[in-house]
Amino acid sequence: MKFLYLLLLTTLLLFASCAPARFVEPLQKKEIAVGANFGGPVISQGITTPIPLTAVEVGYGVDTNFTVHGGLHTTALLFGNLQMDAGLTYKLLDQKKYVPNISVNPGFNFIHSFEYNSSKFWPTLDINAYWNYGKRNSYLYFGFNNMFELSKTMAHEQKQKQRWLFSPQIGHVLKTKNENWQFTAELKFLALNQDNSYAFLPYKSLTGSYGATGFYLGLRYIIK
Repeated sequence: MKFLYLLLLTTLLLFASCAPARFVEPLQKKEIAVGANFGGPVISQGITTPIPLTAVEVGYGVDTNFTVHGGLHTTALLFGNLQMDAGLTYKLLDQKKYVPNISVNPGFNFIHSFEYNSSKFWPTLDINAYWNYGKRNSYLYFGFNNMFELSKTMAHEQKQKQRWLFSPQIGHVLKTKNENWQFTAELKFLALNQDNSYAFLPYKSLTGSYGATGFYLGLRYIIK
């Protein structure tokens, strides 16, 4: 039973733990944002649908180009796991006509199982290009999420084979007229460099037998 639990947990973490990109564009100085997102990797079991994972997030604009943020995975809590992610977003380059803004987001993903009293920690790194447009500065973005496995072994002391999970992402953030609300949508190719043929769950992927395709929707409120 414990082996099956570890197998399921590992499979979920490989594909489902990656939330949508957080704060691709940094907040303005001293702005606070709170939000929530819904969605996950697509599975096919009778019907084809995204796993309904949920998370809440918060961000703070330390400076115009620098934001710190964190997220709590609320669905994981229902299954007895404390899962969270945190990091910072820093804008490296400003947009010039068709040349996009570039931001980098180093961070981590952490999970603790209360049932087995065990924890895991993964460093992460996002790199995104985004283009602002229109009067409200909404933006389209494209980038890459990278998640790194530090453990040398898997369950039963087997040698760790999955050191790096690579997940391209494309999304859109729509800013509303009153400047406080933002709506987010993202398509993510989760763990694109991993074979999903032997996954515990029946993942569906636009790329066939590699990774899983994830869809996410979100809502964010900006406190100025």
